[in-house]
Amino acid sequence: MTTVYRSRVIDSLISTVANSLLRESGINSPTENETEEVRRLAETIIRETIDMLAGSRDGLAYSTLTDVTNLVASDPETASIDQIREVAIALRGLLDLREALTEVGQR
Repeated sequence: MTTVYRSRVIDSLISTVANSLLRESGINSPTENETEEVRRLAETIIRETIDMLAGSRDGLAYSTLTDVTNLVASDPETASIDQIREVAIALRGLLDLREALTEVGQR
């Protein structure tokens, strides 16, 4: 059974990944079982990608990133290179996610 998400953006991302997986594997006329299996794999890929971009669900990790971000923003002269890099990586992930969502919305 295929899950339809409330978010059209997430559902569209999953469909795009599933179609790409089928195309890349050379399956032109998938069976119902193949379609469901590829959809589940696509759901896992999207879920893990969003989790990675959103960061750890661990409250301590989120709190630490928030603290480092506040330090870099408020007093960048005292931030270490590693702290600045950590904030830049997190920001890049959010910007990449925003760009991906924008691309999906344009289709």
